[in-house]
Amino acid sequence: MQIKDILHVAIKTMDLEATNKFYAEVLGLKVDPNRPETIPAPGTWFDFVGTQIHVIAGPAAYGETDQNAYGGGNIDHFAVRAVGYDAWRAHLEKHGVDYRQNNVRNLNQWQIFLRDPNGIVIELQFLVKDEPPGSKGPDGTKQYRFGYF
Repeated sequence: MQIKDILHVAIKTMDLEATNKFYAEVLGLKVDPNRPETIPAPGTWFDFVGTQIHVIAGPAAYGETDQNAYGGGNIDHFAVRAVGYDAWRAHLEKHGVDYRQNNVRNLNQWQIFLRDPNGIVIELQFLVKDEPPGSKGPDGTKQYRFGYF
């Protein structure tokens, strides 16, 4: 018995337009056109390779009182593997997205943490060995402190 992969992460939002813009323009994800029209809530599906982000809006996301529905806890963060640390940092700055960075030396990883429009933290994780030659990585500013971003 085993678990093989995460199939999707579902994100609740009160601002579908801002959330869609963030995932499409800032993270560069493509909309999955196969979201069934029979889903009884506004929303969007975005594709990674093999994994999806499902954005759910309206009463189905927060209930009639705009509160988390029963069983609808919040996500602290999710992490994705990325490549091109320096380019990603410049891209986020161009879009005015606040971020924090971290160098995990013992794992040879660099990390960038950012928030989507709903406050969900996204960790972009970079393997130093996969970065382009001459990459600088974290520069010592905007340090990430676990639980304080």
